[in-house]
Amino acid sequence: MWRSTLFVPVLEERFLAKASTRQADAIVLDLEAGIAAGRKAEARAALPSAIERLCAQNQDVMVRINMLWRPALHDIEYAVQAGVKAIVIPGCESRSQIEAVDAVVGELEVEKGLPNSQICLIPIIESSRGVRDADTVLRASDRIACAAFGIEDYLSDMSACPSIELLTMTSLSLAEAARAASVIPLVIPESLANLSDLDAFEAAARRGRQMGSEGGFAVHPGQVERLNRVFTPAPEELEIAKRIIATAREAEAAGKGAARLDGRMIDLPIIIRAKRLLDRGKRLGLLSTE
Repeated sequence: MWRSTLFVPVLEERFLAKASTRQADAIVLDLEAGIAAGRKAEARAALPSAIERLCAQNQDVMVRINMLWRPALHDIEYAVQAGVKAIVIPGCESRSQIEAVDAVVGELEVEKGLPNSQICLIPIIESSRGVRDADTVLRASDRIACAAFGIEDYLSDMSACPSIELLTMTSLSLAEAARAASVIPLVIPESLANLSDLDAFEAAARRGRQMGSEGGFAVHPGQVERLNRVFTPAPEELEIAKRIIATAREAEAAGKGAARLDGRMIDLPIIIRAKRLLDRGKRLGLLSTE
């Protein structure tokens, strides 16, 4: 899965030219916030060549569509292309939104001869209603792979001021809803707009990881670097996970249901977390897959 996903406005050639050098796990070609209202049609027309260009550079590609229905449907027509990994859907508040996008994407996959369910969906929850109904929204389609939190729009909808307490509480709620729906949370309890304090962004990313997030979105290359650092398991973490699995196997061979390692009890929940961490290390190429 993706540790870091970087938004790049599809019409900004100076950003697009360097996109694949930014070390982001995925580039999100943006048709929404990064494109002026009068240039939406121009952005759609530029999208297929931008997708092809990045895919040729072995870069994972996503597309963020617009919220309003007619622009969104036009966006999807252009976004469903070979090589696109995901469609990012802003402002998700209801099951019906996800179901409609799923249906249109499915039709276009058939029409364009693409593999069935090649493209996954990533809803962004950005409102009080979206947060309250996240459990329903995130269960609306088998295409949903990840979920994200749009903090600025959420704060605006709530007429609230940003605080660690509020953003941590809400992010945890979304992370729980995502895990309950077998969806990976890409949730960072910090505004992406705060470009001047990358240390604060990294600290928020660490809080996100502590609550189960596996990555996040970025609008600046400096944020990508911090996301990759936080969401890449450290060598010592992987070593401890290996020792946990080895200890568990020894206990099982001895007919024991639990074991001790470094003064800590090793039982099933600890073993499951260790296995997941090792699986992540393998996906990132940090460990052998044998």
